Amino acid sequence: MEFRYQAVNPQGQTVSGIIGAGGEREAARLLRQQELTPVEIGPVGQPTETSRTRARKAGQKEKAIVIGELAILLQAGVPLAEAVESIGQTHTDSAIGETFSHVHGKLRGGESFSQALQSAPLEWPDYLFQLVAAGEHTGKLAQTLQSAATQMEYEQRINSEMRNALIYPSILVFSGIAATLLIFIVVVPKFASILKSSRAQIPDISVWVLTAGLFVKENLLWVGLGAAAAVLTIVSLVSNSAMRSKMLQALSRVPVLGRWLVETEIGRWASMLSTLLENRVPILKAMELTQNGMRLTAVKHKLQQALREVRGGKKMAVALAEVQMLNVTGLNLIRVGERSGELANMLRTLATLYENAGRERLKRLLILLEPLAILIIGAVIGTIMIAVMLAITSLSNVSF
Repeated sequence: MEFRYQAVNPQGQTVSGIIGAGGEREAARLLRQQELTPVEIGPVGQPTETSRTRARKAGQKEKAIVIGELAILLQAGVPLAEAVESIGQTHTDSAIGETFSHVHGKLRGGESFSQALQSAPLEWPDYLFQLVAAGEHTGKLAQTLQSAATQMEYEQRINSEMRNALIYPSILVFSGIAATLLIFIVVVPKFASILKSSRAQIPDISVWVLTAGLFVKENLLWVGLGAAAAVLTIVSLVSNSAMRSKMLQALSRVPVLGRWLVETEIGRWASMLSTLLENRVPILKAMELTQNGMRLTAVKHKLQQALREVRGGKKMAVALAEVQMLNVTGLNLIRVGERSGELANMLRTLATLYENAGRERLKRLLILLEPLAILIIGAVIGTIMIAVMLAITSLSNVSF
């Protein structure tokens, strides 16, 4: 039986071809005998499992888990090449399997792990490469990989909290819109005949509401298509990374919500910088990597200014104070860390403080948001019902 394969040769190059074997396992064994690392194998004329699932991207949580798995294997004494190959074979159902098979081929070709990881097709955080390079330099690769996994899990948790925080108000908004449309479609048209009464002195607000209800009912198909188009447009905009970034910048200027986003971003910065410094990454390089990883433009610009000041010879605490990046407590932690040589630990404490402060601010925001949304929805529905009642009562005020 013939099998079509793709594999990585010792030079790290991807090769493909057809090989005869009694089964996929035998085909994989024959390829390894030829010093080829199989990436995918399948019968000729049939799509392979990897081909069917290659389009599935690996999420941030899955990436963090895989880096943690690699760290555990290395801590257990498994050689790097063997550990990478094992992960590649374990995760054949996602892009991670292809990436680690590629890395394994590069390692066999003589490249370092950090170089092989950078050339892999899967996208990783920039600080991961610096941590891996530092681990290779110090001989503590397992430790740096564990630190990277912890940082990636932290960022994934923060991103999840931000998404969950925006889901709740979105549900409230769509619920209010749906309730209003239901009233316009079902309730308001039943009283539209009042508009045809020549004797009734109908208030303007009632005329507007009843006319709008009639329009919605008579053009229900177009209104539905318009609503569907609006939802699809919103989903498309949210799926676009550039548009998500613009939305994030806009939300950062909202009074309460914006402060929470800024505090969350500063917490991410402190945690990332602490992880880099703990693993012997030079402070200037660490500050450069962390400011490049910021999503809020305002925070990023402040960090860029602070980095220029530190390069000019100033202490980090002084530079951050000049750009008004941190509060007094945060600046004191940085100042103490610089004096005592425990800057990484102080940054970790700072990250925890900002994370907790951001979480408390989010709770207060949601507590305020629920009654506010209910009041707005109630006001809209109440206005509609009042307009209908005014139209009905206007019939009893006809003068003969």
